[in-house]
Amino acid sequence: MEMTVFLCEDTIEGILTGVYDGWASRKGHGNLRLQLAGESNLELFCQYQTVRPDMVKAEKVRCAIRQKISAEAWEMVYTAAMSLDPGKADAIYRFLTGGFHYGAQVTRMLAEPAVQKLFFLSRQVINESHHYQEFLRFELTENHILAARIRPKNNITAMIAPHFADRISGEDFLILDVGRSLAAIHPANRLWYLTRLSKEQTDRLSSGQPDIYRDLWKTFHDSIAIPDRINPKLQQSLMPFRFREFMPE
Repeated sequence: MEMTVFLCEDTIEGILTGVYDGWASRKGHGNLRLQLAGESNLELFCQYQTVRPDMVKAEKVRCAIRQKISAEAWEMVYTAAMSLDPGKADAIYRFLTGGFHYGAQVTRMLAEPAVQKLFFLSRQVINESHHYQEFLRFELTENHILAARIRPKNNITAMIAPHFADRISGEDFLILDVGRSLAAIHPANRLWYLTRLSKEQTDRLSSGQPDIYRDLWKTFHDSIAIPDRINPKLQQSLMPFRFREFMPE
């Protein structure tokens, strides 16, 4: 039977809609594949079907995962959907075919390739979100808004925003994912939300703001440093270079 490829949008709603449409097609799990739209070239002997994100279908799949598998399985699916991996859509589909068959125990079946793959993607995203909770730095803008810039590999902005909304709930702040032009905006003492920014807005926020305290901090850091104890390898191990782009110190 000819392979059918469902082309999904790179969002959690798009991928869950692809899962719904793939299951509803009744073509057989071995005869279909989920793929992110635009991620690879077209193949011979494959039929391609574009999936349009549908909130109703996505919500049905989400509820089915939580009710028929477990809340833990849903967390794994959600975090894996935030991964940079181009094969994540099909990995989620393969995981769910096992999940709906075995139930809650599927999350512990790490010997299964589909479960192992999803566990790896989920863990990768969670680890990066934890790193950015530690390494993220805010700067005070001219408008008295705390602004932080990040450039993560995975789409973790929505995962780290609640951490800061809980701890600095009385502050106006935003967290900008420079690479994706995606910002989490938190008005003081209100709920935070995600929004896409224009290129002009992203460029303006990416340039940073002059800050006298940043210069004072650098001067202080240099003045107390002990040259004989400087250890670049240890510094790189504890704080990799990719996290330092927007760190004032």
